[in-house]
This record gives sequence, structure tokens and C-alpha cells, in this order.
Amino acid sequence: MKKNLLVGMLTLMSCFTFSQEYKQKFSREVCECIKSLEGTGKTKKEMSTQFGLCAFKHSTPYKKELKKDFGIDLIADIGNEKKMENFGVQVGMMMVNECPEVFSKVMEDEETVTETETSQLLINGIVSKIEKDNFVIFHIVGDNKNLTKLYWVSTIESNLDLPKEYGSLLNKKVNISYYTTEVFDIKINDYRNLNIISSLKTD
Repeated sequence: MKKNLLVGMLTLMSCFTFSQEYKQKFSREVCECIKSLEGTGKTKKEMSTQFGLCAFKHSTPYKKELKKDFGIDLIADIGNEKKMENFGVQVGMMMVNECPEVFSKVMEDEETVTETETSQLLINGIVSKIEKDNFVIFHIVGDNKNLTKLYWVSTIESNLDLPKEYGSLLNKKVNISYYTTEVFDIKINDYRNLNIISSLKTD
């Protein structure tokens, strides 16, 4: 009986230790990812987007553990705004223990809003394709017949319940506000510009 109890306690301690180790490793990786952006002159909004991208990129090796501990499936729940926001909160809480100064910098309020942050681009067009590749990507054919890829990365202002209805937008006309930010793409090992959606509405 005592032997079984001891084995059980050791197993629980081992699981707890592993849980703590992966959380520390994950949060450190996110911290380092954000630290690499220091001095790039990014706005608060851009830093917030980068936080989400860093968290998502480094979560892949721990997707099983994250699903078990936080109930989030990083593939199936990509369109679930509430779950993704909660995931961001959980990552932030882990970062507070590892790099509080970095987390504070990402979340701090700016006294002035820069011109870059206020400059929103607009596009009206038809949704020709909806792609799911880490993030939801809308392919929009504008009134000028040019194709533009727009990324759903953070909360979007909309007259729709997007997590439930975005799939129905295929071949429909939409009005989108977005901004462009620079992100590091591990696939090409370099920075590239992404068009991040801030609002999406239908006629």
C-alpha cells in the first residue's frame, strides 16, 4: 500500500515538474521573440500583434500540453475569438514570471498615438478564397481587380459573428479596414509585411 502511494506521489511530482518546465520554456521563447523586436520603432498595436504571432509560433511544440492544461486546440480553435483571447491572457500570465519588463512594455499605454498606428487602409471587394494556415487568411479581389491577402490575427470589429460566420463569406462582397506590419517569417528566415485586418463588414 505504502509502495503504491509512494509511486503515485512520485508520478504526480514528475508530471507537475514537466508541466512547470514546459511553461517556463514556452514563456521564455515568447519573451525572447518579443525582445528581438526592441528598438524597431513598432507601435503599441504592432507590438500587440507581434505578441500574438510570437505566442502562436512558439506554441506548436507544446500543443498537446496546452490543450490539456488550457483546453485550447491551436488548430481547431483558431477562429474562436474568446478562446484565443483567453490563450493570450494565459501566455501573458506565464510571461509575468519570466520577463515582467517585456510583458509590461507590450501592454503599456502609449501617451501619444503615432501616425503609423492611426493610418488604416481600406479595401472593398469579393472574398475569392478563405485560407487556414495558422491564421485565417482572406483573399480579396478588389474593385481594381487586384488580389490582396488579409490576415485575421487579433480581434476584428464586425457586424457579423465572425468565429461562426466567416466561412459563409466566400464569394461575397466585404468592406475591410487593415494595416500593414512587419513580421519575422521562419519559413523564409526573414521579415515580410502582413496585412492585418482591424475591421470587416458586409453591405
